[in-house]
Amino acid sequence: MKAREKNTSTPRSQEEFRFLKRIGQRIHKRLNDLNKPVEWLAWESETSRATVRRIFDADRNVGILTLDRVARALGYKDGVVGLLNGP
Repeated sequence: MKAREKNTSTPRSQEEFRFLKRIGQRIHKRLNDLNKPVEWLAWESETSRATVRRIFDADRNVGILTLDRVARALGYKDGVVGLLNGP
């Protein structure tokens, strides 16, 4: 039987890291386009500045609901779906 992997929030593969990095870059670009600071995004999305930084850096695999709040704070009316499907 294969050993069960430890539950972790860090990316397990390069592919996962690249995916998280693309999401972080998209969020960072949108924040810059809005000319808003990280503190604003943290406040509007009801999360911490550290979590926003982790998203930017692809440091952690944050929860889908956190990403949804961040996306909605950035103006994506469909939340995380709009973020992932957006330009």
